[in-house]
Amino acid sequence: MRLELKVMLVGIACAFSGLIATATIVKWWQVRAASHWLPTPGKIVSARVVARAVESMSGDSQTQGGSEIRNFPEIEFDYEVNGKKFHGTRYSIQENLGNFEIPETMARFPKGAKVTVFYDPQDPGKAVIERSMPEGAFKFMIYLSAGMLIGSIALILIVSDGLRAVTPYLPQSKNAGAAAFLTTMGLVTLRMVFVLKGMADAAMTWPSVKGTIGESGIETLQTRSSTSINYGPWRTVFRSRINYTYNVAGQPYTADRVAFGAIVTSSLPSLVSGRAQRYPLNGKVDVYYDPANPASAVLERRVRCMWILWTTIVLFLGGAAMLVGLV
Repeated sequence: MRLELKVMLVGIACAFSGLIATATIVKWWQVRAASHWLPTPGKIVSARVVARAVESMSGDSQTQGGSEIRNFPEIEFDYEVNGKKFHGTRYSIQENLGNFEIPETMARFPKGAKVTVFYDPQDPGKAVIERSMPEGAFKFMIYLSAGMLIGSIALILIVSDGLRAVTPYLPQSKNAGAAAFLTTMGLVTLRMVFVLKGMADAAMTWPSVKGTIGESGIETLQTRSSTSINYGPWRTVFRSRINYTYNVAGQPYTADRVAFGAIVTSSLPSLVSGRAQRYPLNGKVDVYYDPANPASAVLERRVRCMWILWTTIVLFLGGAAMLVGLV
């Protein structure tokens, strides 16, 4: 493996580790500042689950207009500071990315419950109910950052030594580096297949409830591919858009995942209209949900377009074999 490539890969590993470390430091500073906030009695005035559309982005392209539905606990509380009333909407210092511990959060903060609110004495309108992170969270993030960096460097050195060992036995050894990259991509895709298959198998044991289709149609997106050098032109693509609502233990949820796997887009709307036809607006459906996390649900307990992943694996591994002259 050439020195320039090694330096580039180590640089990428350092960048990812640096991002994790930076996020950890920022959150630690926020928690440290909140530890000095003052307590005051408060009361939960509203507790419900809300569905929000959050932006989604694919790995190697930029997409405008794409979103996915996630469920969030929305907790509102009232409190007083020096005789002045305040209304708070941020119940925790922790970040909530959606579809996470919703039943547990709703159980901790039922409507009407009396709570202790911690407010910023410099800005009493800024307050939370939970001002600490889970035990060991910061230590885990630090270990993750260091482990990612050390593991990446170790992997690069191992691959480099491995290439030097096998290069003399390859018919076209000059392409060994590119072949190693394609092999790695093939193995990563293979791992993705096993993960998705495991999710679909687990979903076969999930309970089901009746749900209702709340949105059914075609969504228009603007997307462009990207490389390490520049971006391609914007182009219009289409994808099916299916949202459904359901209730678990009295809590309403909204989801948009029909099956496991990648979201398929097309430049022709007719090619992605099949789902909208199968799931018409206001239609009744069986919703399969994760009993450990009811916000995670699916309509079809299968992996969509699995053949595309298998084809990709064959192309990656076959291309690697061709580059070094094995086929």
